[in-house]
Amino acid sequence: MTVKKDILGLGEILWDLLPGGRKLGGAVANLIYFTNLLGHEGRVASAVGDDDLGKEILSVLEKNGLSADLIQTDPDHPTGTVEVTLDNSGRPSYSIHENVAWDNVKETGQLMDAARNADALVFGSLFQRSGVSRNTLKRIVSVAKD
Repeated sequence: MTVKKDILGLGEILWDLLPGGRKLGGAVANLIYFTNLLGHEGRVASAVGDDDLGKEILSVLEKNGLSADLIQTDPDHPTGTVEVTLDNSGRPSYSIHENVAWDNVKETGQLMDAARNADALVFGSLFQRSGVSRNTLKRIVSVAKD
């Protein structure tokens, strides 16, 4: 029997704008999705814009039974997107837009409580590209379990 773990993922949740259409993505969001499929309690800490793309992300999470309680809505920055293009050989190139909502995840009491109680923290390098999210991450790591 597997012991259920509480896993907190800090990072990007965004739309991948693929040649064939838009897909929900972000490395940490994908990891947390699969963590839940494996029977653990995974939650994403991120941010979306107060825009249609952000509202759609929250709706997709709800429809799939995934928690959005640690996803902040940022009225000042758009929801993140990544434009994916393919070259003639089919190799992808990525344009990850900057200064978007998940670059600006703020420290909140709810987020700090989640960090204190998590059995594991996961985050990617992109979450550290902006000062706001990087400082939030530093505070989270400082209160996390050893």
